[in-house]
Amino acid sequence: YNEYKSYLSKVMERGCCEKFAKVFLMVINIIIIIIGATILGVGVYWLTSDTGFYKEIFSHDIFNVPNISVAIGALLLLIGLSGFLGACCEVLILLKLYMVFLILILLAEVILAVGCVAMKSEIEAAARNNTLTIMEFYGDTTKDEKGIFTKTLDTFQESFECCGVDGPGDWSVAASAKFKQANGDQWVPDSCCTTVTDKCGEKDWRSASDIYTIGCAASMKNTISSNLLVFGIVTGAIIILQISILIMVSNLRTAIEDEKYLLG
Repeated sequence: YNEYKSYLSKVMERGCCEKFAKVFLMVINIIIIIIGATILGVGVYWLTSDTGFYKEIFSHDIFNVPNISVAIGALLLLIGLSGFLGACCEVLILLKLYMVFLILILLAEVILAVGCVAMKSEIEAAARNNTLTIMEFYGDTTKDEKGIFTKTLDTFQESFECCGVDGPGDWSVAASAKFKQANGDQWVPDSCCTTVTDKCGEKDWRSASDIYTIGCAASMKNTISSNLLVFGIVTGAIIILQISILIMVSNLRTAIEDEKYLLG
């Protein structure tokens, strides 16, 4: 009997594909675990930190950033652990659970894509309203004590070469106390300047030639439109990777089941 089992072991010895699949799954899930733990940690910190004001701004009925960060981080951590332990320890139940997770993620991506298209106007409106709310506290140390809003808005405007949501005039409305002058002049943050220098925005943007006049909403749309091909390639690569992982998990699971059946 022992000789028969030894013979079967040699016959059922795994090839390069199965060995590669096991190592690849272990490596890719270590990365997923690290990413999941990082997102979870950031989400928990956000929920438990004293930055309650920021949580209020980024909280929304549909898109609540802190809670979503915790949920996504925990889910990625669970997926990564099930995939790593399933491949490393060859636990069939974990591999099956991992396959279910992958299938659900693919379905969720399809639902998310359809939802984004169907709720495009609602998402844009929510993003616009939240941005205008954040603009109210630009440079306000009583609200934005850590300067998170100010730095974020400055970085965004410099990166996309834009000013305000729909244009520079938004600043004199959203943050009128700081940017709307008594003589009627409408100032803007220095990050709205084509060449950023100290106090370069302290002039009426309507008569200035070195202030971006395009709003960040339009600039962002233009950037996305010009990079649709890259976005499509990256999205396609991610989907192909997910399907490849699903096939590898299925093959590894089948190999383990066959071995247990023949040697058991």
